[in-house]
Amino acid sequence: MVDSVENFQAAKPLVIEQSSSIQPEDLSVLFNLYLPFLGPKAYALYQFFYEEKKGVGQAPASFQNHYLILDSLSLSAPDFVRARKALEGLGLLKSYQGQQMGKEKMRYLLQKPLSAADFFKEDLLSGLLFHYVGEERYLALAKRYQQTAGPSLNSEQDISASFLSVFDLPERSQKPGVQVNDQAAKNPQADFSQLTFDFDGMAELVHGTTVDKIQKARELILTQQVLYGLNEVEMATALTRSINLDDHEVNKGSFLAYLAQTWASKKQNQQLADIEKSPTVVSETQSTAQTVKRTGNKKLDVLYRAANELSPIDFIGQIKQQNSGYVTQNERRMLNDLVTNRILPVPAINMLTYLILVDMDEADLKRNLLDTIANSWAKAGVRTAEDAFAAIKAHNKKSKERTNQPKSNWNRQPVKKEPAFTSNEAASQQQVDSDAVKDALKLMKNYKTKD
Repeated sequence: MVDSVENFQAAKPLVIEQSSSIQPEDLSVLFNLYLPFLGPKAYALYQFFYEEKKGVGQAPASFQNHYLILDSLSLSAPDFVRARKALEGLGLLKSYQGQQMGKEKMRYLLQKPLSAADFFKEDLLSGLLFHYVGEERYLALAKRYQQTAGPSLNSEQDISASFLSVFDLPERSQKPGVQVNDQAAKNPQADFSQLTFDFDGMAELVHGTTVDKIQKARELILTQQVLYGLNEVEMATALTRSINLDDHEVNKGSFLAYLAQTWASKKQNQQLADIEKSPTVVSETQSTAQTVKRTGNKKLDVLYRAANELSPIDFIGQIKQQNSGYVTQNERRMLNDLVTNRILPVPAINMLTYLILVDMDEADLKRNLLDTIANSWAKAGVRTAEDAFAAIKAHNKKSKERTNQPKSNWNRQPVKKEPAFTSNEAASQQQVDSDAVKDALKLMKNYKTKD
């Protein structure tokens, strides 16, 4: 395949073929749904290939060179390459380079566009259309292609079989549990090198720009991936809707605004309460990549699992939702800074949020308090949810000892009420009783995790 303008040779002969029959309704979809982001030059090139192939019937359309195409469409060589690549990127054209009778030759295989129904089911393409035409035009186009259903029957009921009524799920207990000791996992680092996120694969899914331009925003993208816990397709969709029309660069403001608006109220599919039913789970999405240890107390396990498996935005969002509040822009910025600075892994960041909002009963995160504790934990080597919980207990015990010291009446300070989970425990204990984490469970029992 020709990869650049420098490798394109207009004098090279070519043939045009079709992979399947292209109908008038396909061209209607191409014009109405693809053209807004495909561009007039790529659209004209597709129409040229289609008309030339149609004119020769079943046989391939052959040309001695590319000059007729360039002259007919008033395209320069760079214009042709960009238009061809746009068609290739959208699955509308396949380009092959080879030899025939000892001479270099190109073969272009024209592809059918998606049907209107499939187009609107494809989030990347429909999202790209929405980005270019706006909400009003998008809804008008969607209405144009909506199929009207026939009238309902009298007393109609849906009797379609469900997945679980047809297929039996295998017992999870039959799957042997394995635990692999990784030397690198003993000292987890708060960096992006341990993410399972396929950045290069994601970049290929983004439309309206190039992989090189996506690479320029790599740090920003990876930070937001950790912050929001998005997969490759979700991140590609967010980026596609945040590309500048003029220079095709990632618009940072639009990107962050889209994430905040779209994913702030994003619901997960699995209740955190269901986690207790499963065996030991290895966290694959967070930077610790460490097996979650069981404490013997299911309530505390729920808290640890929430810290390990939820992204920082999901974690604080669930707490705020339970308290009938919302995540403020300042809180998003503070969590973003923590992830960007990489001084704490995600589980420790989540436990820091828990400490301030639940244990300290603050209404929202405070910058000075957050930075002070984060730096203290980083200095103490807090890396996991368990480390953070132990640090919380140790700090509360020390505060309680200072409070209990005798003081003169004129300088006596009010005694701070300690959180329930710290009462009657030594700082080194990992086991806590039911009352110790009752409040924590009440808040966390409705947490949801990603699939």
